[in-house]
Amino acid sequence: MSTIIPLKSTRYDKMAVGYVAVHCDTGKELHVFERINDIRKVKEVQIVMGLYDIICKLETDNTKELEDAVMRIRKIPHVQTTMTLLVI
Repeated sequence: MSTIIPLKSTRYDKMAVGYVAVHCDTGKELHVFERINDIRKVKEVQIVMGLYDIICKLETDNTKELEDAVMRIRKIPHVQTTMTLLVI
């Protein structure tokens, strides 16, 4: 279970960059990869080995758009968990 904490500072009202690590169902990595790759704000996406199966880089105009893009990733079928890292 994840929690998103809204950022209220004006410093974060400008471009937001984040990395999202995705854990998905075994054997569904390519399906999830392709769905993530279709999201407009995703700039890079890679299948990786380790605790997570996929990592992607998002670039958005603000933190609200970043939050929306992360929620789109979380709603993809076969996504189990995500971890979001916000670049400061």
